[in-house]
Amino acid sequence: MPVSGLSVNPECVSAFNELKLGRGGPKYIIYKISDDQKEIVVDEIGKESDYDTFREKLISKKEKSGKDRPSYAIYDVEFELEGGEGKRSKIAFITYINQDATGVKSRMVYASSRETLKNALNGIAMNWQANDPGELEWADLLKEASKGKGTI
Repeated sequence: MPVSGLSVNPECVSAFNELKLGRGGPKYIIYKISDDQKEIVVDEIGKESDYDTFREKLISKKEKSGKDRPSYAIYDVEFELEGGEGKRSKIAFITYINQDATGVKSRMVYASSRETLKNALNGIAMNWQANDPGELEWADLLKEASKGKGTI
């Protein structure tokens, strides 16, 4: 059993493997902790390639109490290298926990369970932690994924 006590639903890994294959599959996956707090499950799978659409969906998730709900996400970051060196793609694991608008218990559960999900997903190229919506800007994610060599 994982340190956090949560398990990873097999659909989480299946969806991730489909994203890794590309070819018209998902562009992003948003994960959540189940309502019974026993496992990490797929919340939403999207094929939209617009980062702003994904970002808005990620930051708009709410708990039953109305507070912001933390989430994990996988996003296929595609970018063009400067100087015409071609296109690249990196799979980013994103942890979004809005420190100002999320309950303490949710923050703790999501923070302690992050590694459980990451360890179940083979092929993650980069990790991104965001503690407020402003830390989810495309330019920052692109800079990290491309090591500063990508163009918008």
